[in-house]
Amino acid sequence: MKNVCIVIRDKRTPFGGGEFEPVISALIGGGYAPDKTVVVPDDDMREFSQSLVESKNFYDNIFVIAQPSFVPPLRLRVCDILQAVIPKGNVIEKGGKLVVCLPFGGEGAAEAVSALDAKYSVKHDKMVIRAVGASNEKVERAIEQAKTLCGDKLQFHFTEKDGDQRLEVLYDNGTPKMLIDDALRVFAEGFGEHAYAVDDTPLPRRIVELLRLRGLRLSVAESFTGGSIAAAIVSVPGASKVLYEGIVAYDNGAKRRRLGVREDTLAQQGAVSDEAAYEMAAGLIAAGGCDVALSTTGIAGPSSDGTDKPVGLCYLAVGTKQSVYVYKYNFRGSREEISSRAVNQALYLLYRQIK
Repeated sequence: MKNVCIVIRDKRTPFGGGEFEPVISALIGGGYAPDKTVVVPDDDMREFSQSLVESKNFYDNIFVIAQPSFVPPLRLRVCDILQAVIPKGNVIEKGGKLVVCLPFGGEGAAEAVSALDAKYSVKHDKMVIRAVGASNEKVERAIEQAKTLCGDKLQFHFTEKDGDQRLEVLYDNGTPKMLIDDALRVFAEGFGEHAYAVDDTPLPRRIVELLRLRGLRLSVAESFTGGSIAAAIVSVPGASKVLYEGIVAYDNGAKRRRLGVREDTLAQQGAVSDEAAYEMAAGLIAAGGCDVALSTTGIAGPSSDGTDKPVGLCYLAVGTKQSVYVYKYNFRGSREEISSRAVNQALYLLYRQIK
């Protein structure tokens, strides 16, 4: 089975590939990864016609992706070129080949996957492993080991955003359960302590579930992450049962008055320091109301804080009444990337504290 995507782009607007990424991801998630992607301009239907005919000769399934408003007339053009019967939906069948017209954004991809499942008489399923901070070497080694064990019975789709990693393993109803179990074991060992879920549960939801299970209340003090950690927790239904408070102590005065960070610490060590992160978390615990505390302080950029400390330096602290642990990191990227990376890492440290 070979699949190809033909993407129709608007020459009058910037085009970075993100427009059709949701469609590609949905197809991969359904078990039908494209082997090739062809991009043609929207004002050259001759080139599109040629690409379509050539694709029909060499590929089993063709996904034509365009702006939503362009899909209906494009479907008619495809039927005209292939001399196919106009369908009710966007799936066109001709000579055992499927051509599916899909809009940017991913809407309609489920229809395509359903039609392909029917064509090949298969039902796809998947398992998902989620982790934070596993090295690329570990991930690649685990995937290669799984491929060696399982051959072409499994498909792998790995994505990472700001340190939060998701490995999707696809298989069909003809795959022996023993192979699936072997692959899961390989990935559990490969990701090790970096894994936080062996299902598709996002990290904030996993944390809320664990806090509720343990009967714990959480307080968060944030400086350079600006409330993003508390927002991630609050986005999960049921967060009100576990989140006691979230404080954005951006100014040093707020760190002193709201969290009890010592003036000597700020003067001698600075706001971005091991000691400040520790005292921020300890201040939350001392104030009462929570069982677990998390704090962040760092330099997201684009420039430093007037000291010799580099952009990307941050300290993340997590702890309980018994002990508080501080972790130092140096992240790279834009201001937004550094902040998002710190949020995910802080949430992961919190997960490790309460699991």
